[in-house]
Amino acid sequence: MRYVALAVIIGTLVVSLVVFVSTAAAGDAGNEAGAVPDTTEVETDRLTDSFMKLSEAQNQAYQATLRQKELESQLERRRQEAVDRFGQWGPELVEAAEAYGQDPAELYRVMYCESKGDPYADNGVNKGLFQFHPGTFAGTPYGSASIYDGRSQIFAAAWMWSQGRQGEWTCF
Repeated sequence: MRYVALAVIIGTLVVSLVVFVSTAAAGDAGNEAGAVPDTTEVETDRLTDSFMKLSEAQNQAYQATLRQKELESQLERRRQEAVDRFGQWGPELVEAAEAYGQDPAELYRVMYCESKGDPYADNGVNKGLFQFHPGTFAGTPYGSASIYDGRSQIFAAAWMWSQGRQGEWTCF
């Protein structure tokens, strides 16, 4: 949409410049001395400067769009690598591990041991991906979420591990 607006503005400026130069040239033909009035030259310079500024703005917008697309592409590659390595919970495992300075492979190993990746796993007492006891889960920064929220379980486990509480899992 930005490019369409810029194209309309640039087109308007170009048409204005052409009309202005044509009008000035027609005025010159009738001018006995053949001198171009100073106002024509000043206006032409002003329009040229405006055109150059718009052109630079359009180039900057294009470059920003290219950078944004490259960042999105990198994020998608990282997400896909995490899925390929750790399954559907891969992106969350990697994100939580990075946030809390943990190893995503260890998080994955314990999660798989506890629930096989089932966010609704329930052994009658412990629940979710990491088989949290409800009281333990409630005591984490993620405890206000549903105990069956897989993302919250992953982040809660990574947080607990960052607190030195890995030993609370039998699979660790």
